[in-house]
Amino acid sequence: MSTFRTFSGKFLSKLENAKFVEADVKPQLVYNEAKSKSFWRPPRLSRRIQADLRKACIQEGIEPTSIGLLPETAPKSLRYKPNKLEKHERMRAERQATIQRNMEKMPQTIQAWKEEKLKELAKQKSSMPF
Repeated sequence: MSTFRTFSGKFLSKLENAKFVEADVKPQLVYNEAKSKSFWRPPRLSRRIQADLRKACIQEGIEPTSIGLLPETAPKSLRYKPNKLEKHERMRAERQATIQRNMEKMPQTIQAWKEEKLKELAKQKSSMPF
């Protein structure tokens, strides 16, 4: 209840004999058999009118749920969604893992490279003694 509001006598007189059903305060999922589709029917009382009725009930000392209004719900916490980041930041962990794996294989890679170079040098040497 953010502000104090004075309601008219006409509005308050409606509270005394008001009984709302679920369709008055909640949207209803209705199935249309002719079209074989379902659709949402909006509530008969808008959220603003429901809030006004709730405030008027509290001012008059009436429990809002006794006339059919929904109980007050706790506000939900906001959903945490991390930033997308730039591509090099997103790929950093994967890249570091690849580098680590390659560094572990490095002695074998160097050895293979040296052997290959020796074979190439041996091919280039002529068999002639002069």
